[in-house]
Amino acid sequence: MKKLFFCLLLCIGALCHSQDRVIEGLILDAKTRQPISYAAIGIVGENIGTVSTEDGLFRLVIPSQYTDDSLTFSEVVHLPKKLSITDLLSTEEIVVALEEAVMELRTVEVTVDKEKRRYEKLGVKPMFYWGSCYANFKGGAQIAQLMEASAYPVVLSKAKIKIGDNTLKKAKIRVRVMEKDENGLPGSDVFMGTFMDISLREGWVEIDLSQESLVFTKDFFVCFEFLNVSWQPTVGYFSIVCWETDTFSKKQLVRSTSFSKWVDSLPGQNHIYAIGAEVYKLK
Repeated sequence: MKKLFFCLLLCIGALCHSQDRVIEGLILDAKTRQPISYAAIGIVGENIGTVSTEDGLFRLVIPSQYTDDSLTFSEVVHLPKKLSITDLLSTEEIVVALEEAVMELRTVEVTVDKEKRRYEKLGVKPMFYWGSCYANFKGGAQIAQLMEASAYPVVLSKAKIKIGDNTLKKAKIRVRVMEKDENGLPGSDVFMGTFMDISLREGWVEIDLSQESLVFTKDFFVCFEFLNVSWQPTVGYFSIVCWETDTFSKKQLVRSTSFSKWVDSLPGQNHIYAIGAEVYKLK
C-alpha cells in the first residue's frame, strides 16, 4: 500500500512538472535591430524571471499556474514592454523589440578641488567574521543597500561588494545606483549601470564611479545585479558573505529575480551580503 501511494505521488509530481511551459526568444532594439544584452524578463512580483544573454537570447520556464499572466521585458535604457504569456506560447518564433528610452539621469559638473574633498565611507564596515550563507540567486537577481550620509550633498566616488566564495570563472554583474522611493525601496535609476566581470574568488571588489558625477542630496541605494548566475549547487555558485558585526542594523534588500518583490535581508535567510560605498562631501 505504501509503495502504491509513493508511486502515485511520483506520477502526480511528474504530471505537474510536465505542465510547465518554456518560452524562448530574442530581444532586439526596435530601431537598430541589434540584440539587447542582459535585458530583464519576468513576471512582476513573482520569483519567475531571467535575463537575456549577450546575444539577446532568453529562455524561461513558466509554471502552469502562471500561463494566464504576462511577461515584462525591460532594460535600463529601453522602455519596458508587457506581453501575454498565452500569446507568447502560441507564437512560433518570438522576437521582442524594445524602444529606446529617453533617460534624464542626474549628472552635474563637479569643480571642487580634490585636495579639499572630505571623504566618508557608507554601508557596512569590515570588523570581524560573523558568519556566512550562500545566496541562491538566479539571473537578474539584485541586492541593494541604503546609503545614508551624515550630511548632504555628497558625490558618489566608489561602490564595493564583499565576495565570500566565487566558483564561477566570471560572474557578470551590473552596478546600479537608485533613488529611494516613497516606500523606502529602490526606485528610479539615477545611473544606468556599469558592467563588471568578477573572477576574484573572495575579497572586496571596488568600482570607481568618480567620473560619473553622481551627486545626491538625500539617501540613495547602491545595487548589484547578477546577470549570469543560476543556482545549481552541483555546478557552481556565487556567494556573498557577511563578515561584519553591524550588518543587520543596515537597510539591505534583495530580490531573487528581475521583477520579484524587494524583501528585507534578515539574519537566518539565504541572503546575507556586505555592500559599501565611498562619497565625498561638497562644501
